[in-house]
Amino acid sequence: MSDYDLEIQSDQGRRWVVLLPALVVPLASSFFYFVLFPGTAFGNGFYIAAKIFLLGWPILATFSILKEPMIDRSLKRRHKISMVEGIVFGIAVSALLFYLFKFSPLGVIVGENVLRISERIIGLGVANHYLLFALFISFFHAALEEFYWRWFVFGNARRLMPIGVAVLVAAVGFASHHVVVLSQFFPIGWAFTLGACVGLGGAVWSWIYHRTNSMGGVWFSHMIIDLAIMWVGWEVLKSAGL
Repeated sequence: MSDYDLEIQSDQGRRWVVLLPALVVPLASSFFYFVLFPGTAFGNGFYIAAKIFLLGWPILATFSILKEPMIDRSLKRRHKISMVEGIVFGIAVSALLFYLFKFSPLGVIVGENVLRISERIIGLGVANHYLLFALFISFFHAALEEFYWRWFVFGNARRLMPIGVAVLVAAVGFASHHVVVLSQFFPIGWAFTLGACVGLGGAVWSWIYHRTNSMGGVWFSHMIIDLAIMWVGWEVLKSAGL
């Protein structure tokens, strides 16, 4: 085996070392802060620790394990196309969400689980400052998730496997912890259905990112959809008289 082949194997090994924890930790941690210890100081602390991991692990792994720069300046970035596609997708999904919430069985399911959903929101300690929480989730947290799931997870996965497989792997990882969270708000069947929709959205964002090498559009798209979801949460709180 040549030195070049050994270097390729070494690079792939390091990439798997950083990718596998990235896929597993968010799913595992979601059980702690949303299932086992929801609404407790420990659970909320674990939630914060999980978000720190989303920011810290990509930086630590890229510099210390992969020994690569954070920005690959050799890639051509198509920011305008990314923004157009991302905004169109975000608006389309938000419009669909509004329609489903008002005119489909999803709205009925949300109505039947108003108390359950509102109790979870209260347990997070954000009901009294929901607007600030919504803005935090929609702007900062959306950017954090795109940095983590698209730039880091998908970005490394596409260097280990065919693009279609990498899109699927990143989408499943992105959806998995959302299923756990959604199961605390909705019946399990709906949690998996909505989780699959989350995974589909993640797959679209990975594809946009792969084609454009730009994070701008996928972040903006994610932000628009999160604002729509936060609006649903606001309607639930109002329905519960909070």
